[in-house]
Amino acid sequence: MRIIKKEKENLDEFPNLNNLLKRIIVALIFGGLLIFCSFNNLLLLLYLQIFLLIAGLELIRIYRLRLTNFSWVYYFYPFLNVFLLIFFSLQKRIELLLFIYFNILTIITLLRRPITTENLVFGIFYFVYLGILPAHIFLLKHLINQKNLSHWIFLFPIFFTWFNDTIAYIFGGLFGKHKIAKDISPNKSGEGLVFSIIFSIPFTLLYLKKFDNFINLIFLSFSLSLLAFLGDLLESLIKREVKLKDSSNLLLAHGGFLDRIDSLLFTIPGFYYFLINK
Repeated sequence: MRIIKKEKENLDEFPNLNNLLKRIIVALIFGGLLIFCSFNNLLLLLYLQIFLLIAGLELIRIYRLRLTNFSWVYYFYPFLNVFLLIFFSLQKRIELLLFIYFNILTIITLLRRPITTENLVFGIFYFVYLGILPAHIFLLKHLINQKNLSHWIFLFPIFFTWFNDTIAYIFGGLFGKHKIAKDISPNKSGEGLVFSIIFSIPFTLLYLKKFDNFINLIFLSFSLSLLAFLGDLLESLIKREVKLKDSSNLLLAHGGFLDRIDSLLFTIPGFYYFLINK
């Protein structure tokens, strides 16, 4: 099976019922596994390690298309993140780990000749994008435990992102006429974004009705909707740079593993920093 497929010229038609059904099935399988594993730290760590390892390989394959002198040394990056997530899940000596990790990342980048700014930037980007951002899920879980909050509060940004993405996908396909970033992601429309914000507000109010006041929850819903949109848009920009529609075809109509976490990489940290001030 080919891991990466080239983008067709007309790649942004609203999907048919068959594609929608495939998306729902894949979402139920992987989403259900995530929810099940989230109740146990070890299972959650193992699940994320596998998911992010594959997503990391997809990102490296995308980056490889930009370089004629790509080196095998970059395949160390996904395995380095294994140790990063372990330390974040244990919540011990994180500052020391980040210092060591960043130095190892720099050494790996410098091993490649010739040394270019692009190579160094990619190393730092990988470190943040698929290291620091997903590690926030453990920061969030630890904070939830500290505050003695329900586990369902921990799951909120995950459910929110799925709901928000689904609304934007459906209503953007039905009514989307005003494209926001046509050159980056032709599917993204102003209508899809507006509907996702509108529907996400009552979702947040119902889910967190006893957690915070009305104004704060509206602000949270609006902010997370924008973060979900920006996360999706950033991953689309990465793919469009090398003319790809999906990071891979491993998840059928869902695309690749990287495609499934692009928004979550921003909404989970966003909710964590909202919650940390409560």
